[in-house]
Amino acid sequence: MGNKVSVKIKNEIRKRFEDGEDLKELAYEYKVSYGTLRNTSSKENWEKGINAAIRYLKEVEKDIESHIAEREEIVGHYRTLHKSTLAYLIELERKKERPTSKAKEEALKNRVSAHRENYQFAKELYSVMTPNEELDYKMKLAKYEAYKKEVFKDNGDDKKKDIEI
Repeated sequence: MGNKVSVKIKNEIRKRFEDGEDLKELAYEYKVSYGTLRNTSSKENWEKGINAAIRYLKEVEKDIESHIAEREEIVGHYRTLHKSTLAYLIELERKKERPTSKAKEEALKNRVSAHRENYQFAKELYSVMTPNEELDYKMKLAKYEAYKKEVFKDNGDDKKKDIEI
C-alpha cells in the first residue's frame, strides 16, 4: 500500500473495516490488492467490527444512564408525596387533632393507599429496584464494565474519542 494508496484512503479503509465491512470487498472497491490490505491490517492490528462493538457499548451505556435518571426522578416524586403526607400527619399529631369527619379520615386513608398503589405501579413501569435487585443490577453492570474493558483493550484512548454515536 506504501506509495500507491494515500494515508487518507488507508485510514478510510481501516475505519470501514473496523466498522464491520469485509476486507475483500474494501480491497475490490478501492482497487487495492487484498493481500496488501490483509498484511497491513495484520501489521497494524486492525480489528474487524471493533467500532461497531464500541458504538453498541456506548448506546447501552447511554440507555442505562437515561433509565437511571428517569428512575431517580420518579423515586424523587414519590419521596416528595410521602414527605407531604407525613408532614400533614405530624402536624395533626402535634396539634393533637384527628380528622374532624369520617369523610376526611377516609380521604386520608385513600390518599395513603393511592400513593402506595401508584408507587408499586411505578416500580414496575420504571424498574425501580429494591436493594437486592439493585445489588443484582450492580453485579451485571460490573460484568458489563469488564466486557467493555476487554473490547477497549489494545485500543488507545485516542481511538475511543474518534467514535461518534
